[in-house]
Amino acid sequence: MSSSPTSLRLPAGLSGYRPTPQVMGVVVLALAIGIVPHFVREYWIFLSTAGFLTAITVMGLAVIIGWAGQVTLAGAALLGTSVYITGYLLREGLAGSAPWPFIPAMIGGVACATVLSALVAIPTAKFSGIYVMVLTMGLQVTMERTLFTYTWITGGAGADVRVPRPKVFGFHFNTDTRYFYLSFVVMVIAGVLMHSLRRSRHGRAIHLVRTDRQAAAAVGISPWRYRVIAFAVGGFLIGIAGAFTAPLYESPPALTQYILFQSLFLLAIPVVAGTQTIVGLASVAVAFQILPAALQSHRLSVYLLGGAGLIGGTLLGPRGMAGTLLDVLQQRRDVARLRQVAGADEETEAPSRPAESRESP
Repeated sequence: MSSSPTSLRLPAGLSGYRPTPQVMGVVVLALAIGIVPHFVREYWIFLSTAGFLTAITVMGLAVIIGWAGQVTLAGAALLGTSVYITGYLLREGLAGSAPWPFIPAMIGGVACATVLSALVAIPTAKFSGIYVMVLTMGLQVTMERTLFTYTWITGGAGADVRVPRPKVFGFHFNTDTRYFYLSFVVMVIAGVLMHSLRRSRHGRAIHLVRTDRQAAAAVGISPWRYRVIAFAVGGFLIGIAGAFTAPLYESPPALTQYILFQSLFLLAIPVVAGTQTIVGLASVAVAFQILPAALQSHRLSVYLLGGAGLIGGTLLGPRGMAGTLLDVLQQRRDVARLRQVAGADEETEAPSRPAESRESP
């Protein structure tokens, strides 16, 4: 009795499918996230978690910088506002009430960051470029001199203040590994939301306002309205990052993490990575968190490497390193596809040539 070999066939919709570099990057990242934490120390897990939250912050900046075409120097102020407001609500609550659960406290911190970012965009209806940058720098300095000086909100330097890790739907994320996976899921959700918004009519409107304000106004799109929306969306994502950063350290972070210099540091990441790919933004953000610790033993200057990366990203243009890499990969795929088509044409033409030679006298 003979048995015929069986072959596995893909569905018709998947036959000939070739994953794009973005899909391959997501698959590789997901595999690394699932495997690597089991083989590294908790110190690197903690740094990776901070990198995921930095990636969410950078996504918010990418909406303002890459989509709306504006430069904001208030990234650290918005992040710090969400961190300290969320941490305060998790510790104390309001008006003598008990400490709040994580989700309401998160909503409070995110709302503050979103409103501040939207408010700073309202006066920019007739301004752009350097004026918007100065205005956002004013917000950064104002928050440093006001909210960040109130120790009853920030917790105070060196004070014995604890910020509990969140407990969501009965599950307590009280270990670094658990918080690592929680932060990764939040980063993925933020990336999916950002991708969906970019493909929506509101995302296309924001891009059109950046490209040509007069053309946008001619088709009924308010440039001022969509600039405010872009700043609000950016502040919302930065607020999400701040809300999850508050319990990460389990104590109030130092004020030096949210000063003007930190805004410049955050601004460098989308410049180096480019604002075209979400995976590229996330990868560079995580690298910016891990590389300083990884290079300590080699006595290499992190600021020198960061400056070199910033210069390189600027020279590569608005697509940055990630966008340039995707362009190279896409170009190679196009060349391979053209060669395949040319080879198929030669194979179809080859059998017809002998027949023509036999018919000719």
